[in-house]
Amino acid sequence: MKVVTKNKRAYFDYEFSTDYTAGIVLAWHEVKSIKTSHVNISDTIISIQNWEIFLLWMDVPLYSKTSPNLAPHYQPKQKRKLLVNKKELSRIAAQLDKPWMTAVALEVLITDRGFIKIKIWIGRLKKKIEKKQILKERSQEKEMRKEAKLFR
Repeated sequence: MKVVTKNKRAYFDYEFSTDYTAGIVLAWHEVKSIKTSHVNISDTIISIQNWEIFLLWMDVPLYSKTSPNLAPHYQPKQKRKLLVNKKELSRIAAQLDKPWMTAVALEVLITDRGFIKIKIWIGRLKKKIEKKQILKERSQEKEMRKEAKLFR
């Protein structure tokens, strides 16, 4: 599978427990736009409504070679339906009922057969203290590597 885009900020902001892969319902020009890597999932929200799962605020601009007449009222950040089976949907809903748990779209993938998939991870938001601790550890490791290079 080829990764089209990642939500890099989510790796820093969330602590993940489980992941799911879901298909997505798209129009033909949206598929072409995604396959040319014109997609942004940094602000996405995943919600469950009437036992259906939706991806909100995924930004897919109109494909550059598409005439505006073919898609007259196209909205790039419209609500898109995700395709998961009933068992996975019930598991996701059960995990989201727990306090502090959220679902985040992390990656947009293209399978070998050309299908577009969304990787969904369920986890909790990290606290500000945890984020500061991670940054502190990273800076310490960076300094140690820098000093090790000096002594070589």
